[in-house]
Amino acid sequence: MEMLVSRDWLRRKIESDPDTDNDAGWPIEAVDNIGMFLPSELVSDVGYVVELKHAFGVFIRQLRRRDQLSVEALAEKARVEAREIRLIELDPNYKPRPRTVHQLAEHFAMPPQALMKLSGATVTRDEALQEEAQKFAAKSDDLSKLTKQERQDLEGFVKFLVLSQK
Repeated sequence: MEMLVSRDWLRRKIESDPDTDNDAGWPIEAVDNIGMFLPSELVSDVGYVVELKHAFGVFIRQLRRRDQLSVEALAEKARVEAREIRLIELDPNYKPRPRTVHQLAEHFAMPPQALMKLSGATVTRDEALQEEAQKFAAKSDDLSKLTKQERQDLEGFVKFLVLSQK
């Protein structure tokens, strides 16, 4: 028996139920545990990835605060789980699912490739990204409203991420 799964069929399946994970190929959990997504030179340099993931959590929290959204409201608008947003914002060791990163990128109108790098879902040795991410994360504060300086820092980092993908 031959089973054909076309791109159109998969797209229709995803569109009909966006809250269901649909993967092609091996389950992500199976290959993730053997380090397939991290280049061998970075497997020993986990600190680099954790720093970017910390900045990703700060970035998502700042964007959410800028838009005056609760975690639950963002989860509903981006069609992701609120639990996963909390983990992204609070746990730099948490590895978000690629679908979640894409949904957040779409919601915030950000380039998905930049957020994939920042989230640790894909890894590159981008020194400029690491430096800008560290500066951004260091400047952030967790006040209920963004200060003028926090808003400028956030907008500057958004601009950097957008321009880095062109």
